[in-house]
Amino acid sequence: MDDLTRRLSQKTALLPMSERDVAVLRLLGRLGMVMGQTIRDLICPDYHAASCRRLMRELTDRKLLWQARVPHVNAAGRSQGRAWNVYGLTDEGRQMLDTFGVEPHDGTFERLIVRSKQAPSAPAVASLVSETYVSDWCASLLDQVRRTPMLAGVHMQRRYAVTGRDGAVRQTIGAMIVLAFDPEQKTFERPGWSIPWLTDGATASSWRIVRLALEVDTGVMAMRSLFEMAQTYAELTDNGTYQKLLGGSPRPVLITPPARRVRAVAEVWMGAWGGSPALLSSVARTCHPEYGVLWGEYMALKTNPVQKTSLLGTLLGTAEQWPAKTQRWPGAGSPVSPGTGAKPA
Repeated sequence: MDDLTRRLSQKTALLPMSERDVAVLRLLGRLGMVMGQTIRDLICPDYHAASCRRLMRELTDRKLLWQARVPHVNAAGRSQGRAWNVYGLTDEGRQMLDTFGVEPHDGTFERLIVRSKQAPSAPAVASLVSETYVSDWCASLLDQVRRTPMLAGVHMQRRYAVTGRDGAVRQTIGAMIVLAFDPEQKTFERPGWSIPWLTDGATASSWRIVRLALEVDTGVMAMRSLFEMAQTYAELTDNGTYQKLLGGSPRPVLITPPARRVRAVAEVWMGAWGGSPALLSSVARTCHPEYGVLWGEYMALKTNPVQKTSLLGTLLGTAEQWPAKTQRWPGAGSPVSPGTGAKPA
């Protein structure tokens, strides 16, 4: 019996919670607004659809999650098709995680995203597309990297605030991602559906650490804002802020929905930060048809001319080798793939 299972069993009489319940709460605290189907694909891939819906309904009834039904609005402004289910963590849900002691107070717990009771009953449709695209992108990456036994741990947080020495917020990263791989780890020691979150900051000397900073250009951001974003990344890299907070500098991953903006974004970014290690892609190209965003098509801006590359370079081999490398994954279900926005659930 692992430590989390033991703690859950000890508290069951007072606060009945399953490992899946806790997994849902932890995921939503990190990713914010998430589609119901995405939660099912990532946390409950081995569940029948009805069982997953029941789990989500029970968590919502207990006020640990908030839920909203958001209509699908077409270009004419009319509702079309089924409404979308989106979920997020409530204050009560975060408190439940604290009760079980599964999130340390080292910045991890404090950064969990919760929805205020005073917030509107449903999120604005305008924010739904970008919010759920980012959470789906993160979920797609999690779904693939957990399929290799080399994955030792993951840290992921939406709206990651970077503070300076004076405590002032210098930057808010769209999604901060840290992946730890252990080449010496050859077998799975966790259930296939689980996500090994990094919570204590400890790493082994044998681990390979990858840090990514996801930024999505919605197509309406001013080029001046993109220029300033690149300058901020360059400054915080050069002055050691990232090294102090994260143990190393993250590699920016820039995604723009309209493919026609790719060239303009690349020019502005390289103009602001010469030699930037950033990767750039469009929504259409970032997702491999079978293996999600891990094996999508990205452009390395550091090269001149820019060259195509994969998200993690050669660390995990190639997309062609991926099926063989993950064939022993003890999981089930279809891969998680982000679309251009929300999807029905």
